[in-house]
Amino acid sequence: MRIVVLLVLLCLGGCAKDLTGSEPTTRVSGLLEPKITYLGVGGWLLHWKGESLLFAPSFSNPAFPPVFVSANQSRIDRYMPESANTTAVLIGHAHYDHLMDVPWIIQRHAPKATAYGSTTAGHILAGAKPAPRFVDMERKMVPVMCGSRACPQVNPQEKWERAGHFRFMAIESQHAPHFAGIDLLPGSYGADLDDLPTYVRAWREGTTLAWLVDLLDEQGEPVYRIHYQDSASNPPYGFPPILQDGKGVDAAIICAASTDQVAQYPDALLKVLKPRLLLIGHWEDFFGNDPERPQLIRLQGHQQVELAGRLRKAYPNTVMPYPLTEVALPPPE
Repeated sequence: MRIVVLLVLLCLGGCAKDLTGSEPTTRVSGLLEPKITYLGVGGWLLHWKGESLLFAPSFSNPAFPPVFVSANQSRIDRYMPESANTTAVLIGHAHYDHLMDVPWIIQRHAPKATAYGSTTAGHILAGAKPAPRFVDMERKMVPVMCGSRACPQVNPQEKWERAGHFRFMAIESQHAPHFAGIDLLPGSYGADLDDLPTYVRAWREGTTLAWLVDLLDEQGEPVYRIHYQDSASNPPYGFPPILQDGKGVDAAIICAASTDQVAQYPDALLKVLKPRLLLIGHWEDFFGNDPERPQLIRLQGHQQVELAGRLRKAYPNTVMPYPLTEVALPPPE
């Protein structure tokens, strides 16, 4: 009952706002790799050496308030960029707006890809027909107790997983509350589902993962290092371990939604990462939203504008791209 009341309050409390007068965003396309394409919500497509890596996107965007949800296959087909060379799909958490479109995307658009995510994400994807290839990364994630400190009991080098010219490790993270300190879609699964959920509350969150991704050269050495979070979190959740290779973080991808529900985000994280490029995602409303005409998140529009402006002052190379547009990675160091 509490969830229903909160959904009604959100619906009555405001609509999504357009970007008129807001912090400037970018519309760029046709770049050469290395580049990253923002797909909207938590979705990003990394392009490197003729291959790609996908952070789980959401195109279906059910109207508000979502109660029963399913993948909108025609909408996915309309907006999903060419991704036949995708080797990996990285899933941050198992809510419908991050996981629901993954089975169709892999089946139709990225048939070579394997999905990587939490135990709960794997149990949900098992209900797809056909179920995509999946690797449970929760079993080998870097635990939050490590934070940005060295952990004698954990060897970070053992945490890497490789797919083509990419390698990546999962880091224990956290999902910010949605509203008034309440997580509307909590929970996890301990066994495979027979079918994909249709009731929105059945898309249980599971363990939230952040990701550290390296783009590798022909010798397997990292050329770029990217840190990704698809939900705001309290420190030190999502903080990467200390690696001894001396490679810094070239690009950080952060989540603009619900930053007021956690402490010191993304400031504490960025002090650790010190990225050369800062990318802001999950800033647009995704309830029935048109990615070609995005609007700011309802009830949070002013926060998105303030966040982008504040971060741009501290990190001049900050980009909040429109969905379906591209950002060039900086020159290698």
